[in-house]
Amino acid sequence: MERIATLIVTYNRLSDLKKCLGSLHAQTHQSDAIYVINNGSTDGTHEWLNERSDVIVVTQPNLGGAGGFATGIARTFDDGYDRIWCMDDDCLPEPQALENLLASPNLGPCIKNCVSINIEDKAELAFYVDRPNQLYRQVADITKVDLVYGVASFFNGTLISSEVVRAIGIPDEKLFIWGDELEYMTRALKMNFPVVTVSTALLFHPPSVDRDGIPWPGAWKNYYRVRNERRVFQNNHGDKYGFIMFLVWSMRATLEQLTSKRKNRFYNFLLYAEAALDSLVNNFRKRPETILTLRLYRYMHK
Repeated sequence: MERIATLIVTYNRLSDLKKCLGSLHAQTHQSDAIYVINNGSTDGTHEWLNERSDVIVVTQPNLGGAGGFATGIARTFDDGYDRIWCMDDDCLPEPQALENLLASPNLGPCIKNCVSINIEDKAELAFYVDRPNQLYRQVADITKVDLVYGVASFFNGTLISSEVVRAIGIPDEKLFIWGDELEYMTRALKMNFPVVTVSTALLFHPPSVDRDGIPWPGAWKNYYRVRNERRVFQNNHGDKYGFIMFLVWSMRATLEQLTSKRKNRFYNFLLYAEAALDSLVNNFRKRPETILTLRLYRYMHK
């Protein structure tokens, strides 16, 4: 019988983590173990987890979501689990979510995802998805069919076969946040593993924080979204053409910041330019405190 591990990555969201674990204990199909990767939380998470016997805890410095899932997927894979159910700490799967993922059609080694629903508007998806022939905005856009191929909100109720991990490896911790999940998904698709959203497996999540733009200083997160995009382009189009496509896309996106009507558009322009340049020269070492545009913004707003 297959063994399933649930994997949560958390950082300074103890209240959300408690709710997430509560939703996991309410599942009609219980996983065999729950792993929590604590990314160096400082809000009491470490102490609270130490008192629990129902989870396996791994504590590490804050390596972002990418580093958290890299550690967790590597650990659960090495521990011999057949499938790994991955989620952030602010996910709330419906009680039948895991059961419905497992009951969906057998696709062999694959990745199956829950439908991520906006917890504030349950008719809307938490994450919008754009495809050439289809825009996914509403829950009804996803639930019209049993399986939606090539569409998934990774690490939000993502069930990964161990055979997939064996073939494609673990997430790249150098990506830190924002884009690491898309890079991992496109890596799986590149190697022809099915990636599907199962329309009967439901999960609630806060809406995407960048939907209406992020005010400064929190907008630094866009640095990683832009920088990491090169890896996605190259997964989709090959190293050479993906690099050229990223170059064109990043130049256009950077210049668009100057013409936007958003406040602090000059800082957005500098941030996009810094991210694009770092990506082009393969600099994936920066952490938030070393992003030059963020340091400039903080200096100018003392």
